[in-house]
Amino acid sequence: MESAPGNREKILDTALRLFTQFGVDATPTSRISKETGVSTGTLFHYFPDKDNLVGALYLSIKKEMAGAIRHNDDPSLITRERIVQGMRGYIAWGIANPLKVRFLDQCYNYPGIGEDVQKQIYDEFSWMAELIASAVREGLVPDLPFEFHAMMVYQITSGILALIESGETGMSPDEIIENGLALLWKK
Repeated sequence: MESAPGNREKILDTALRLFTQFGVDATPTSRISKETGVSTGTLFHYFPDKDNLVGALYLSIKKEMAGAIRHNDDPSLITRERIVQGMRGYIAWGIANPLKVRFLDQCYNYPGIGEDVQKQIYDEFSWMAELIASAVREGLVPDLPFEFHAMMVYQITSGILALIESGETGMSPDEIIENGLALLWKK
């Protein structure tokens, strides 16, 4: 069994590249181990099955993303500005990490991501739920379930990233960001 330092990270890096290139379902673990340069047994030492590998990669990326978003949080700002800063943090992170964004998009409803991983992800973003609740109380956004607002934020920021990447709008990235962020708020 090859338990060399760094194998786990090399497996995750290779899996990210292959999953975004070929899709999660079309990428066998044998290909990941071969391209990583480790035996299949080593891969299964770290990740007992493919769903475990996908879940570990998903959680790792979500934690990194949450850190980037939270990094911009300034509790001294008003609620709206805190949410905008968080979205800007995500957009900046997304521009810098297009493969990770592509993987997250692929796995948004992936059935193999376990409840334990979902719980850890929810915990990473619980502070954002509090911000949305504040925005509802302040009348900034309609009084709708958190899941609705979370999906709208996800869709708007994903759309912003896709438009910036496409370069097809004739708008600058800043114009796309400003107009996209404006969609979130109640008129």
